[in-house]
Amino acid sequence: MGATTRQTEPTMTLVRQGPDAPVVQFAGKWTLGQGPDVEAQLVVVREALRQNDCVAFDLSQVGGWDTSLPMAVMRVIEVGEAQGGTADVTSLPRNVGRLIALAQVVPEADVGPPDASTFISRAGASVVRMWDSWRNGLRFCGEATLALARTVKSPATFRWREFLVLLGDCGFRALPIVGMIAFLTGLILAFVGAIQLKTFGADLYVADLVGLAMSREMAALMTGMIMAGRSGAAFAAHLGTMKVSEEIDALTTFGFDPVAMLALPRLIALVFMMPLLTIYSDLLGYLGGAMLGWAMLDISPTQYLTETQTIVTMIDINIGLVKSAVFGLIIAACGCYQGMNCGRDAASVGQAATHSVVLSITYIVIADAIFAVGCEMMGI
Repeated sequence: MGATTRQTEPTMTLVRQGPDAPVVQFAGKWTLGQGPDVEAQLVVVREALRQNDCVAFDLSQVGGWDTSLPMAVMRVIEVGEAQGGTADVTSLPRNVGRLIALAQVVPEADVGPPDASTFISRAGASVVRMWDSWRNGLRFCGEATLALARTVKSPATFRWREFLVLLGDCGFRALPIVGMIAFLTGLILAFVGAIQLKTFGADLYVADLVGLAMSREMAALMTGMIMAGRSGAAFAAHLGTMKVSEEIDALTTFGFDPVAMLALPRLIALVFMMPLLTIYSDLLGYLGGAMLGWAMLDISPTQYLTETQTIVTMIDINIGLVKSAVFGLIIAACGCYQGMNCGRDAASVGQAATHSVVLSITYIVIADAIFAVGCEMMGI
């Protein structure tokens, strides 16, 4: 006689091998395409279970299986625990037991009930988050200030090689995009002014408009916007990647100050390069205005240059340079802070770069408004 073949219909039954020894027997072929109605069979198992039972498992009659079998076993374990009992997972085959242990390592996410909080509570939570962000930002500024004081006291501790690399990245490599935007800004200002001034026969005053606007406002502002999207986001992404890969934690573990090693060179480099980029923007803006004045208004380059020298003073240029230094500090501080305080996953790096750009532009506009009010109050 041939050997008896195992049944193919998947079943799950509970038998008792003693008064306190319930065993759930699995038989048949357990696959996702041919699996039984597990919940219907669980009803029978649940009715047969008693309080505080320790359930064992018998999988000797299983002919073939996939993930549907461990899922059914886990449902039996949940049913037994719901009735105050336990499960003897040592009675499971090794491969099934390992899959179940692996599934139980990460607990199921607690979605929780829908958010029923009121508007006031949500507003309060937003205020608390904002306050925490401001407090952490002030702490970062304090740490950067202390790091700068220590660097002034001991210049040998400063990372000069990285500083020189950052100067090139924040300065020389930014010249093409900064120059193009500054040239077009001067061109647009001259074009808008020419339309109005030509009506009154005051074509030459286009040079005044472009010169003052570029020197006092637009050169520093547009350069700040560009560097916020270029260098500020790069700082946040670079330091955020280091945070995710735990390089910043490693520096802290070895006793190094991450702010002094990573943030301070970036802060000084951008503050140093922003005024130089602003002067470059001024010149390109003047050039853009001069080209449009020569093309549309027949203003010779000599006339344009003479009028620009007459109206633009060193006070106007210095105001733009001071603004640009402050904007550079804002951009570098936002980028470094967001990068060093981002989360631990890849998505957090992108969020840090985004937040860096948004905060930098917001604070630049606020700082520019403060400068405008202050200059008006001082009569300059």
